[in-house]
Amino acid sequence: MSKKNKSLLFGGIKHMAIARKITLLYGGIFSFSLLIISLFMILNITAIQQQTIRRELTATISNIENYLRQGNSLSNDALQGLLDNKYVEVSIYSQEEKVYYYSHFGEGPFFTQSNEFNLQGSNVYFVKEEELAAQKQRAFAEKGFKINVQKEDPENCTEYILENSKRQQLMLISTVMPSKKSFYRVDVFKSIGLNTNFLRGFIIKLGTVDFIGIFCAFLIGRYISRRMLQPVEAIRSAAERITIEDLSQRIETEGPEDEMKELTVTFNSMIDRLESSFQRQNQFVSDASHELRTPISVIQGYANLINRWGKSDPDILQESIDSILGETEHMSALIRKLLFLAKGDQNRMLVQKKFVSLNEIAGEIVKELEILEVPREIIFEEKDRVEIWGDPDLIKQLLWIHAENALKYTKDGGLITVRVWKDKKNAYVSVSDNGVGISQQHLPRIFDRFYRVDQSRNKGISGTGLGLSIAKWIADSHFGYISVESKKGEGTTFMNAFALCGNSKKDGGKKNSQ
Repeated sequence: MSKKNKSLLFGGIKHMAIARKITLLYGGIFSFSLLIISLFMILNITAIQQQTIRRELTATISNIENYLRQGNSLSNDALQGLLDNKYVEVSIYSQEEKVYYYSHFGEGPFFTQSNEFNLQGSNVYFVKEEELAAQKQRAFAEKGFKINVQKEDPENCTEYILENSKRQQLMLISTVMPSKKSFYRVDVFKSIGLNTNFLRGFIIKLGTVDFIGIFCAFLIGRYISRRMLQPVEAIRSAAERITIEDLSQRIETEGPEDEMKELTVTFNSMIDRLESSFQRQNQFVSDASHELRTPISVIQGYANLINRWGKSDPDILQESIDSILGETEHMSALIRKLLFLAKGDQNRMLVQKKFVSLNEIAGEIVKELEILEVPREIIFEEKDRVEIWGDPDLIKQLLWIHAENALKYTKDGGLITVRVWKDKKNAYVSVSDNGVGISQQHLPRIFDRFYRVDQSRNKGISGTGLGLSIAKWIADSHFGYISVESKKGEGTTFMNAFALCGNSKKDGGKKNSQ
C-alpha cells in the first residue's frame, strides 16, 4: 500500500464518527479473533479429525467390553450389531477358541488368519512387550503399512497411526480383554485420510459460522456504540439548543454511576456556571448603566440650564459648574473601580508582594481618618506586632474601603475601631463601627458588584456598590478572606484574615509572581 493510500485510509478513520469507530473496532477485533480461530482449526483439522476418530474407536471398545462382561458369545453378526459407525472396523481374536471375529462394513477386515500373531499358545500377559511390538510391526508390514505414531495408554490400550505408500492413514487401537479362561485381542481401526467432501463441508460450515459471527459482531458493536454514546448525543443536542438567551437546558442524569454520568453531571455543572456568569454579567451591565445614567443625566441637565439661562447668571453658572465637576468626579471614580475589577478578572492586575507590617498600614488608615477631622471617635488597638506577605498598596486600599464604609454609615459622634492581632496561623485586622448595621437578609450579597442595601439608597448615601467587591478581590489575591458580623441598628465589623509572614514565607516567591 502506497503512502498516499495509507494517508487516505488513516485520514478517513481519523475523521470518522466515534460510533462508527467503536463499531469498527469492536467488530474488527471480534472478526479477527474469529478468523484466527478458524484458521487454527483448518490448520489443525487432522488433529481434530484424529480426536473425533479416537472417541469413536474408544466408544466401540467400550461397547464390546460391556457386551463380553454380560457373558454374551461372540459372532460376526453380533459384532456388526455393536458398531455405532459403519466406517469403524473391528477384529477380535479369541485366544481360547483360536478364532478371529471381524466386521464386514466399510473396507472389510484388516487382519485375517494369515497375519495372526504367533503367541505360542501362551497367555498374552506373559509375552514380552518387545516381542509383541515386533510381531505387530511384521503384521502391519504384510498389509503395506508402517507405524507412523505409537502411543501407550494407561488403560492397557495401544494406539497406532499407520501409513502406507499411498499416504493413506489409519488409526488403530489395540487392547486385551480378559475372558473366563483366556483373553480376547481386540483391534479397532478406522481410516483418517482427509477426503475432499469432508474438508469441503467442514470449510463451508466454518465459513458460514464465521460470516454469521462477523455480521452479528458488527450489529452488536453498532448497538453498543449507540447505547454508550447516548449521553454524548444528549450533550451535543443540548449544546445546540443552548444560546445566550436560553441557558436553561439540562441533561437527565439518570443511569448507572459510570464515566458517562460523570460527564453529564460535569456538563450540567458547566452550564450552571455559565448561566450564573451570564446573569452576573447582565446584572453588571445593567447596574453599570444605571450608575452612569444618573451622573450623565445630571451633567446634561446642568448643561441645558447653562445654555438657557446660565450664560448671563453667575449664580446659575457656578452652581452648574460645581454639579458637573462633582458628577464627573463620581463617574471617574466609578470607571476606575470598573477598570480595577476588569483587570482583576483577567488576571492582569499587578500584585507586588513583600514583607509588610500590618500594624503600620492600619496605623496610616487611622491617621488619615483623624486628619479628616470627622465628628467620629477613632480607636486603634494593637494586640500584637504582625507581619504578612502582601502588596502594601492593595492592603491599604482594602482597609480604606472598610474605613470609608464605616464613615458613611456611622452618625456623628459614633465610634470606629481598628484592631490588629494574630493567632498561631493567621494575622487579623478588623474595622468596626456602631452605625446603622446591615440586616441578615442582605449580608450574603454585600460583596456582589453594584449591590447596595436599599435602605442606604433611600438615605441618599453616595457610593457605587463596587467597594466591597474590590476588597474581596484583594483578600482573595492574598489568599485571605473577609468575614462580616452585623446587626441592624447596632453596627458592623469587617474582619480580614491573612497568612502570617512565617507561614507564607516559604512560598513567597510563587505569590510574588502573581
